[in-house]
Amino acid sequence: MIKVLIFDVDDTLIARGQGLVQESALAAVCKAKQQGYKVIVATGRGYYLMQPDIKERFPADYLITVNGTCINRKDGTVLKTYPMSSDDCERLIQECLYNDYSFGFKFDDSFQVYNKYEEFVANYCSPGITRDMIDNNVTSRNYHLTHGLPLGCFIYSDNNDAFKLKSTHPNLTFVEAGKKNGSCECFDACSNKGRSIGELVDYMGYSLDECMAFGDSENDLDMLKMCKIGVAMGNAKEEVKAVADYVTTNIYEDGIFNALKYFEII
Repeated sequence: MIKVLIFDVDDTLIARGQGLVQESALAAVCKAKQQGYKVIVATGRGYYLMQPDIKERFPADYLITVNGTCINRKDGTVLKTYPMSSDDCERLIQECLYNDYSFGFKFDDSFQVYNKYEEFVANYCSPGITRDMIDNNVTSRNYHLTHGLPLGCFIYSDNNDAFKLKSTHPNLTFVEAGKKNGSCECFDACSNKGRSIGELVDYMGYSLDECMAFGDSENDLDMLKMCKIGVAMGNAKEEVKAVADYVTTNIYEDGIFNALKYFEII
C-alpha cells in the first residue's frame, strides 16, 4: 500500500520558469496529505533557490535538494549532506580558473560563484531565480574553507568544454544542466535523488514499496525505478517515460491530479 508521495519540482509540480505549483496538483496533494499520506519533494535546486510556493503552500514533510546531496526538513534545517571531496573541490577550482570557466559551487545554504560572476548570473538567472540569491565570491574564493565542502559545482564553458574534466574526476558525476548551451553540473558520483530517498524513507519508518514518485527528467530516473510506483509526467523525456510504471498527462493537463485519481490515492 502506498503511504509516501514523492515529487520533483520543475516541470512536475511547477512549470519551468513559473513560480506557483499547478493548482490542481496542489489541491490533490493537500487532499492526500489530509488522508494521511506523507509528502517528500525531491529537486535539483538548493533550498535557498526553491520557489517560495513550495515552502509556503506545498504540504511537504521533507525536501531532498541539490540533486539528492542534501536532505532538509520543511523549514530548511539540514538533516544530512553528501559533499564532494576536498581533493575534487580544490582541483575543480584550479582547473576551472585555468580554463577561465564561469563557475560556482552549491552549498547547503547558498550558491557561491568563484569566477566570472556577471557572466554566471546572466546565464543562470531566470524567473524565480534572481542575482540576489547567488553570492559573489570571486575575490576570496574561500567559502569551502570557512563553511564546509560544496555539494555540487555548476560550470559554463564554450561547447560544453568543461565535460572533459570528467576524466580527472572519476568520483564525480557530470550532467548537462539547464537549457543553456555549455552548462554542466557535477556532484558526488554516489549521490542521487534515489539514494537520499532510500535513506529518508527508512528514517521516516517506511519502505520503498510504500512509495510513489513523480518526475520528468534524467535526474528522476533513479527514484522512479526504485519506488513501488514511478509516474512520468506527460511532458517527461522519453527515457523517463520508458522506466515509469505509469505515464500521466502533462503538467498543464492536471498530470499529478489525474495520476493520484487513477491510483485511488484521492
